[in-house]
Amino acid sequence: MTQKLSPHWHILFILSLLVSFMFLSLTEARAEEVHYHLTIAKGPVNVTGKNINAITINGQMPGPTLTFTEGDIAVMKVTNTLPVPATIHWHGLLVPNAVDGVPYVTTLPVLPGKTEIYRFPLIQTGTYWYHSHFGLQEQYGLKGTIVIHPKELKANAPRDVVLSIGDWNDEIPSHNLRSLKRNSPYFALKKNQVQTITGAIKSNSFGNLIKRNFYNVLDADLSDVGYDTFMTNGSPHWQVTGNPGELIRLRVTNTSTSSYFYLNYAGGPLKVIAADGLDITPTNLERLLIATAESYDFLVKVPQNGQYEFRATSFDGTGYTSTWIGDLHSQQHPATDIPQPDIYQLSVDMTNAMIAMKSMPKEDSAAEKMPKMGSPSATDTGMPASKMPSMKTEVPKKNMESMNGMIKNEFTGGTIDKRPGAPYGKLRSPNKTTLNKNRPWREITLNLTGDMDRYLWTFNGKTLAEDALIAIKKGENVRFIMTNKTMMRHPLHLHGHFFRVVTEQGEYSTLKHTVDVAPMQTTVIEFAANEEKDWFFHCHNLYHMVSGMERIVHYEGTEVAPEVMAQREKAYEDPWYTWTDAGFFSQMTEGVLMTSNSRNNVALNWQYNWNDQYDVSLGYYRYFNRFFSLYAGFNTDTDMDPHRNRGVLGFYYLLPFDIDSLNWVDHRGNLRTQLSKPFQITDRLSLTTEFEYDSYAYTSWGVGLNYWLTRRVSFTVNYDSDYYGGAGISVRF
Repeated sequence: MTQKLSPHWHILFILSLLVSFMFLSLTEARAEEVHYHLTIAKGPVNVTGKNINAITINGQMPGPTLTFTEGDIAVMKVTNTLPVPATIHWHGLLVPNAVDGVPYVTTLPVLPGKTEIYRFPLIQTGTYWYHSHFGLQEQYGLKGTIVIHPKELKANAPRDVVLSIGDWNDEIPSHNLRSLKRNSPYFALKKNQVQTITGAIKSNSFGNLIKRNFYNVLDADLSDVGYDTFMTNGSPHWQVTGNPGELIRLRVTNTSTSSYFYLNYAGGPLKVIAADGLDITPTNLERLLIATAESYDFLVKVPQNGQYEFRATSFDGTGYTSTWIGDLHSQQHPATDIPQPDIYQLSVDMTNAMIAMKSMPKEDSAAEKMPKMGSPSATDTGMPASKMPSMKTEVPKKNMESMNGMIKNEFTGGTIDKRPGAPYGKLRSPNKTTLNKNRPWREITLNLTGDMDRYLWTFNGKTLAEDALIAIKKGENVRFIMTNKTMMRHPLHLHGHFFRVVTEQGEYSTLKHTVDVAPMQTTVIEFAANEEKDWFFHCHNLYHMVSGMERIVHYEGTEVAPEVMAQREKAYEDPWYTWTDAGFFSQMTEGVLMTSNSRNNVALNWQYNWNDQYDVSLGYYRYFNRFFSLYAGFNTDTDMDPHRNRGVLGFYYLLPFDIDSLNWVDHRGNLRTQLSKPFQITDRLSLTTEFEYDSYAYTSWGVGLNYWLTRRVSFTVNYDSDYYGGAGISVRF
C-alpha cells in the first residue's frame, strides 16, 4: 500500500533545511578565525657572516611560527612581492584540496604583486610547517613552522619551544642544482668526502674499489650538497632559558632542503612524545635520526645549573647546529659527538648490497611476500599488521649479514646504535592504527630509482613528466611497497593524508605524513583513501623532487578545479640545464658545451690546436638509462680529408670499470670508437685517459693530470698523440 505524503511535507522539508543551516552557521560561528598576513619578499639574510639576498616572510627567515588552536579557522592572506610566482604548502595539515599549495597540481600560484587569501579549518593538533612548492624557493628561505594546540590545553602543560632545523648555502640554489646535474665533484670536495685511490688504499678497501668499478657501482654518498652551515631558527646557535627544573616541550621540525640530522641532548635521553604532529607512547631515545620534512616533539627539563646542548648533527657529519638550554651565563655542557661516517666502509657495504639486490631471486623480495590486492589475506582479514612481515627501515643489531639485498652495516665509525637509522620500529601509537578490514585493498609497488651521474631521480625509472599519476579510488585501503634501489636516503611525503608505517609494532604502528626509505631497503606504508581529487607524493629532498622523484595520487572519477587543470602541463615541465668544461693549453684547446634535460642531451665537443687542426662534433643523445644512450650527430675532422664532414649514428655504452664508450658509424660506413676513463688519485688530483679508433683515419690516445684550484678552475698538464704535450687551465661554467 502506497503511503501518501503529508500535504505540508514541503514546509517541513524547508524548515529542516533551515534548522540544519542554522546549526552549521552556529558551529562555524563558534570556531574562532585566526588571521595571518604573510608577505613574501626578497630581503637580506646573513647566516654565515655574508649578506645574501634571499626570500623572507614578513622580513624574517625562516618565517614566523603560526599558532592556532584545534577547531580554529585559519585565514591566511599571502602577498607575493617577488618578481616570480610563489606558493605556500601547509605541510602535514589536512586541508581542502584547493588550498594545498602545489602549483598546477592543486592550486594556482600567487602571481607577482598579487595577494591571495586561503581559508581552511584546523581539524588536528601538533607540530607542522609551511614552505614553498614553487621551484627552489624553499632553499632560498620561504618556509616557517606551525603549532596547533588542543582545545583543552592542560593547565600544567609544558612550555612550547619551537625549533626549525635547517641547512644553508650562500650559493644560489639553481647553481647548486646545476652542479649536481653536471656531476661536479665540487660538493664532495667541499665536504672532504671525495673517494680516491689513495684513500681506498689507506682504508684497506682498495679491493672493494676494484670490485665497485667492475660492477659500475657509484661511490656511496650521504648527502648531495655541501652546505656552508646548519641552523636553528635561522641561526647556527639558539638559546633557550627558563626556570631550573622547568619542563619544556621541544617542537622540532627538520625544515632543511636536503639534510638529515641526528638529534641528541647533553641532559640525558630524549623523551619522544609526538611524531609528525601526532602523539605517540612516550619513548626514551639516546639519539634520533630525523629525516627531511619530519617533526618530533620532546620533553626535556631546564637544567638546575649550567646550560646543556640540544644538538642537530648533519647526517653526513659535516657540521651541526646547537640549541643551548639553561642559564645563558653559566657553564656549557656539550652534547656527545656523533661518530663520523666511514665513507669507504659504507661504499663496501653499498657495493655488497647492490650486488645482492641484483642477484636476489624475485620471489625472495619483500614485495613478493606481501599479500596482493584481492587475496583473501588482504581483503577478508583487513591485512592486520601483526601478520605481515616486518618491514624495518633500520639495520638489525645482530646478524648484520648482507641478506636479501639489505645493507650489512649501513653506518660505520661505531656500533649501529651510535648511528641508528630511522626510529620507526621503536615508536608506538597509543591507539590501534590498522585499517578497516571490510574495504578493498589496492597495492602499489614503487621502486625508488635514479642515476647519480646524471642526477636523475625517478619512481620505477620514470619522472613525473613520463608517468604522472598513481590512480586510486575513494573507499579503498592503499598500500605502497617502496623499495629503494639507490644509494641515497629518500624522505617521502604524501600530501593530504596520514599513513601507517608498517613496523614490528604491528597494530600500533605509528601514523606519519613523511617517511624515510633507507638505501637498499623496503618500506611499506598503508592509508585509507578517504579524499578526492589529486594529491602530491614526492621525495622531500628538494633537489630529488625537482629532478623527477614525484607523482600525483589521483582519485579516479574526481578532478581538481578547471582553472588548475587548464595549466596542469606546467607541472610536467622538464627544464634544460647548460654547462661547459673548457681547457686552454699551450698547444691546443678542447672542451664540451652541454645542454640537457631528463632524457635528452645536445653536446658540442671540440679539439683544436694552434696549427689549425681540429676535430669537432655536434651530437644528440637520447638517454635510456645510465648504461645506454642512442647518438646521432655531425662530425668535422681535418684528418678526414677529403671526407672531412660526415653525418654519424651510434650509441653510448658504459663498459665495466666505469669506462665511457661512444661508438658510431658515419654515412660512408667508417667506424669510430672513443673510450675514456677517469681516475681520482687524491681529493684534488685526477688522471684522465682517452683512446680513439677511427677506421678511416687514425688511432689516437691522450692522458691528462688535473689539479683543482677553485670550484671553477683547475691546472692541467696533458699529452695527446695528435696534438702533443702542453699545460694550461681548465674552466667550468
